[in-house]
Amino acid sequence: MTIAPMTQLEAINICLSSLGEPPINTLEGAGIDAQLANDMINETNRSLQLRGWHWNTENYRLSPDENGFLIVPANTLRIDSTSYDAYIDVVQRGSRMFNRTDNTYVFDNPMYLEIVVALPFEELPAAARDYIACMSAMTLQQRILSSSTIDSFLKGRASMAMQELFREENKIGDPNILRDNWSTRGIVSRGWFRRGAYL
Repeated sequence: MTIAPMTQLEAINICLSSLGEPPINTLEGAGIDAQLANDMINETNRSLQLRGWHWNTENYRLSPDENGFLIVPANTLRIDSTSYDAYIDVVQRGSRMFNRTDNTYVFDNPMYLEIVVALPFEELPAAARDYIACMSAMTLQQRILSSSTIDSFLKGRASMAMQELFREENKIGDPNILRDNWSTRGIVSRGWFRRGAYL
C-alpha cells in the first residue's frame, strides 16, 4: 500500500473530526460543516503561503505586453523587483505592475521580479499540508464547539507541524546569505570573478 501526501479532502475530514462529524467521500453535495471546513483550509492555505517560502517563491523575468504593461500571474501573493532591477520601486496594482519611481504603469524593458505565488493544496509540501489541516481544524472547532480539550490537542499538533515546516524550509531552502541576498551576491561575485572563481 502506497502512502501518499494528504489530500484536501483528507484535510477536510480532519476538520470534520474535530467537530465530531463523520468523514465525507466527496465535497459535492456535502453539508455546511464540510463547506466551512473547505473554506477554512483555503483561508489558512493563503495565509501560510503569504509569508513566502522556498517552495512558493519564484524568480521571473517579466516582459511588457503590447501596451507596455507588466501583467503579473493571477496567483501572485507578493511581488518585488530584484536582481539588476532592485533599485526600481515597483508595486502591484490589480493585475499590473506600477513604477513608483517614474509614476507609470508603462515599462520599456523586461524586469527581474521575485514573486510569491499561491499554490493549490495538492502542490504543497507534506509538512505544509499537515500544518494547514491542524490549524484549520483548530480554528473551526474554536468557532463552532469551543472545546478547550480539543483546542489544546490541536494546538499541540499545529505547533509540531509548524516546527517540521521550518525544519524542512531550512533543509531544502539551503539558506545562504552570500547567495540569497542579491546585493551581497553581486558584490561577492564581482570580487570572485576578478580572481577567476565563481559563486
